[in-house]
Amino acid sequence: LLGQNFAKAFEIQYLDENNTQQFCWTTSWGLSTRFIGAIIMTHGDDQGLVLPPKLAPIQIVIVPIYKNDEERGKVMPFIENLKGELSSFRFKVDDRTEVTPGFKYNDWEMRGVPVRLEVGPRDVEKNSVMSARRDIPGRDGKKILSLEGLSGEISNLLKEIHTSMYEKAKAFRDSHIFDPKDYEELKSTIEKGWAFSWWCGDGACEAKVKEDTKATTRCIPLDQPGGKGNCIVCGKEAHEKVYFSKAY
Repeated sequence: LLGQNFAKAFEIQYLDENNTQQFCWTTSWGLSTRFIGAIIMTHGDDQGLVLPPKLAPIQIVIVPIYKNDEERGKVMPFIENLKGELSSFRFKVDDRTEVTPGFKYNDWEMRGVPVRLEVGPRDVEKNSVMSARRDIPGRDGKKILSLEGLSGEISNLLKEIHTSMYEKAKAFRDSHIFDPKDYEELKSTIEKGWAFSWWCGDGACEAKVKEDTKATTRCIPLDQPGGKGNCIVCGKEAHEKVYFSKAY
């Protein structure tokens, strides 16, 4: 808690219920770097970043594919026409000539760009592009998209990616939350994920958990199951369930 010092220094005020100017009480949680770390740890894989479409600085990268000047003369004008279809998205054309398309694929996968569009001479002939999803590696994540209605297709694809990433992360979280029946089970549970257990609120009980498992109370959910139980550590009456887990 920072108090009102910063609010006074920067004149951050609000009107209270009496219509009187008051200085805000402020706090600092370092959320910016923590959010970045959480995104990397939650969605990343062995290839690198996997960024949610709504947060990605670049949502789409277009990779031209050609072997000679003749093919380049067909591919690049086609990509110029694509720009109008993609104007509502954050996109980039990777027109680097000193690296191969394969290098570009790996490069943008590592950077976590949600969608890659590959454009070669065959795609130009078919008036289409090959899309590749970052969240689904390999052929399973690829799909041919027609230039006609491309904007709508891309919009739906980004929404699908966002939903898929959320559901995957949520499923992983839920599968790693356990409700141990006693303290011995809590100790083994901590090695696998989060323990959701009754806690009496006594700091001594939390200290014992930390000493035995290196875990601490991570948060007290606002949405409680109701009723009361027995503290997982000491057995005393408890009115709140909390998450115990290790911090990394």
